[in-house]
This record gives sequence, C-alpha cells and structure tokens, in this order.
Amino acid sequence: MEYVVYEFPDYAEQVINLLLEEDWLIHSFSLNDEKEIFNPSAYLYNSEMSGVEYAIHLDLNIYQYILNAFKKEKKNKLHRSAIALVVFAKFTNVKFDPTIAIYEKLNYKNQCPDELIDDLILFRQIDNAEMDHLAEFVLSETDSIKLPNPACLDRSQLNEKLTEYRRLKKWDTLYVLVLKLTELYFCDRGLSNEDKLEVFWRWCHEEFLFSLVATCLAIKLFGKQRIPKLMKYAPRHSAEINKKHLINMTWDLFLLDKFFENWVNKPDQQEFIYASNDKPFQEVLKTAIEVQSNGVDVILNRDLSPALIKSFLTTFEQVMTKQGRSISSVTDFQSFREGLIVDYESALKVRA
Repeated sequence: MEYVVYEFPDYAEQVINLLLEEDWLIHSFSLNDEKEIFNPSAYLYNSEMSGVEYAIHLDLNIYQYILNAFKKEKKNKLHRSAIALVVFAKFTNVKFDPTIAIYEKLNYKNQCPDELIDDLILFRQIDNAEMDHLAEFVLSETDSIKLPNPACLDRSQLNEKLTEYRRLKKWDTLYVLVLKLTELYFCDRGLSNEDKLEVFWRWCHEEFLFSLVATCLAIKLFGKQRIPKLMKYAPRHSAEINKKHLINMTWDLFLLDKFFENWVNKPDQQEFIYASNDKPFQEVLKTAIEVQSNGVDVILNRDLSPALIKSFLTTFEQVMTKQGRSISSVTDFQSFREGLIVDYESALKVRA
C-alpha cells in the first residue's frame, strides 16, 4: 500500500480546531465523518493524485469578517476565525471565490463599484499575505496584519464587469416563491402547517415551477423542526421594511439555488464548498443536498410526518412529468409571473 505524508505548520491543529468550532463549511461530499471536511491531507492528496481543484465560495458575512480583520481597530473572535479560514486555504491550496458576496453588496446592499473594487483589492492582499504572520493573528499573538503590495488591477475593466449584470437571473422567479411562502405563512391561518406544505408543493407543481431549494425552505418553515428565523417578514413591520426582508429572503434562496447550479454544472475536476455562518441557511441547504443526493430514497422523518413524506415523494415524482401542470398553457411566462408578484405583494401589503 502506498502512503503519502504531508507536513503542515505547527499551528495547523489550532487553526483547524477553531474552524471546527465555527462549523462554517457546507458541501455535497460523501463523508463518513463530517470533520473530514477539515482534513488538509485529503485536499492535497486529491489535488496531486486526481487533479482536483477546490474553491471556497464565501458568503457576505465571512467575506466581511476577513476584510474587517484588517479594517476594524478592535478585533474579535469572528475576525480571527475568518483569517483562520484564509490560513487553512493556504496550506491546502484551496482558492477563494468571493463573487457571491460582491454581487450581494452591489445588487442588494447598493455599495458603489469603486468601494467594491477597494474591498476586493484588500481581500486579495490579505489572501496573499504571509501565512505564518496570518497565523499569529489567528492565535491572538498580534492584532495587526501585514499586507503585501496590492496587485496591479485594471479598475475600469473591473468596474465594467461588475456593472454588466445588474439583475441576476432567476431573481423574479425566486421572489415569487418567497412571496407565496410568506402568504401561506401569514394569510392562510385556517390551514395547519402540514396543510401549508402540501398546498405549496401542489401550487409549485400545478401553477408555477417546482424548486428544490424553495421546497426545502418550506420544509424548514412548516415541518416538525421549524426554524422561525427563516421568516423575516412580519405584519408589524412597515411596508418598506417588509419589502427589504422579502428581498433578503429571496437573496438567501438565490444563494441556495446557486449552490445547486454550481453543483450540476461543475467540471469533473472541480469541487466547491460554501462558507457561511448563517445556521438557518445551512440547515435548509443541508436538507436540499440530502434530497438531491438520495432522490426518492431520501429520509425526511425528522422534518415530516409519514403522510407528508408520502405526499412529498409523490410530488417529487410528478415533477418529472407534465401531469396536472396547468401552467403548461401559459404562453407569456414573464407577464404571468409579474401578475403573481402584483397579487402577492398586494396581499402582503408591500406593493408600492
């Protein structure tokens, strides 16, 4: 049997223990032990022996923690944990992809492109900083981060690329799904939570579009292990605040959908991981990964009653056919979708 031995810095175990405590990484790998996601040897071995390239996609929070580790005068545990992730990526040769965080800032935080470019330059400087010094920061031996000189970037080209797509694909479709879930949550009080799940699944299949991630979001909103924090809309808030909450929920659904888009379309030699500290988001994504991986053999008894599991699996099988699809007769989907947005925004009292 052939053995490969890798040597890691003395602080590697402390860095990994810190990341294990945070538990930020979400993936679709088949692991016998979830802690294996932090096994640095596995990344290096798969890279050297099979040519696999790994990328970590950062959510906005963790991207911001990395930046603030340098920007903020007072350092906290999240700053050091975020830099621990940078150190981990260095000794495993894993690359970072901050695209999602950047587009959230651009499209939904309304940060101007010049500020985004400044942040991206700073992020790359931190990512290119000397590993041992970053480790000193992680271990609280210093509160400063020594940055290398910034790389030469064409700001005008970056600006043009950032503003090329101001509207993300699928946004309006995902927004309709969020509106429908919110309407069921607050406006259909005569229905039990189990009824609401069945109504949503049936509506997706018959009247709109089936979405794995929206289905799993519904399970965590109405199932046995409900996560109230996923519902950000509340009738007590103003229309302006609730509209922002609905947009935030849609962004969460977009990130979930993007995970599966990347998963389905990735080349064989490329693997990716999401890094997020949003625990409710993680729970929805883990459920969706379980459904995608196991199909009709998925076990959802922690979330659903036996009757609901049967209903879910029936719906899951129906989506492969056109049976009962009244939406099939819609000739102008864009106008149809806009009509749904008007109706649901009016019902939720967020229509301008």
